[in-house]
Amino acid sequence: MKESQRLGLLSLIVARLNGAKSWTGRMHIHKLIYFAQELLHVQSNYEFVLYQRGPYSFDLDGDIRSLRSIGGVEIRPAPAPPYGPSYVATSFANALIQLSPVDKEMEQKLTELAQLLGPKTARELELLATTHYVVDEGHESDKDIVERVLSLKPQFDKVDAEKALVEVRQLQKEFMWAGQA
Repeated sequence: MKESQRLGLLSLIVARLNGAKSWTGRMHIHKLIYFAQELLHVQSNYEFVLYQRGPYSFDLDGDIRSLRSIGGVEIRPAPAPPYGPSYVATSFANALIQLSPVDKEMEQKLTELAQLLGPKTARELELLATTHYVVDEGHESDKDIVERVLSLKPQFDKVDAEKALVEVRQLQKEFMWAGQA
């Protein structure tokens, strides 16, 4: 995917998160792109690795900085700790969105996904995305998945991990993309 297409997709993601009344911090952007790739098979070509706060893409972080440097987003400082800054799509983002490689049907699915994930806290997104990542590792049982999640994220308890697994399974069911192989 060309850089202009990636920045168009990223502009679309930020705009949809803003529209969902999301905080739209870096984590929200990362996790929405991650789930868009994994559930909807959006071809953004970002490589995600398991990192401190769950699946993370170094290339995506670079593109977020690029989008800001060309004026596609502005940073709004946090009103108070513990929140970080939020990203707000600018009027230039609307022009960039036209470069996005997604069609109208996929754009609608991204909007629906943003509506579900956007209002979540960074902590909730961390657990949800990590749980999905672990599910994709191919563990045999739900018990194994929960144990693996808790070994990676000991700050969460078993009940949280089990709820996250149920939610991941629901997301997988709800966003099974008809166009996927």
